Amino acid sequence: MSVAVSRVVLGVLSALTIIGGAALVVMVVVYFGASEYVPELTEFGGWGTITGMFALALYVAGAFHAPLMGRIGAGIGLAGAGYFVSTIIAALVSLLAHRGGPQGNLEDGTLGFIWLVAGAFFAWRAATGRWPVAPLSSAVQER
Repeated sequence: MSVAVSRVVLGVLSALTIIGGAALVVMVVVYFGASEYVPELTEFGGWGTITGMFALALYVAGAFHAPLMGRIGAGIGLAGAGYFVSTIIAALVSLLAHRGGPQGNLEDGTLGFIWLVAGAFFAWRAATGRWPVAPLSSAVQER
């Protein structure tokens, strides 16, 4: 039961991440040539990056065998690190654009693309039944 619930939760978080990431990618495609920063889709897409962090934390917590507190700590730590790294990558990519609106739009679009791909990966793993890892049998635990 808990495996099914965790797969559903990961699927919902993944879907929200995909929608938010797609909104940010659409923003950069539509408004890339704009001379001003366009924040309308950023608010909506920003929630997609937050749900992506939660999806990453849940995915990591179910990806390996460890004590519960270790899995929770690893999930939260890697979710924070994932958001930090994705933000740094997006900032570096945005340096290719002109300052102002195009640079901000490119940064948000890059961040959206990163979380769009991550959300698709999490959804695929939840849908194929390869996540979370199967519990260890008692014979394996005794070793």
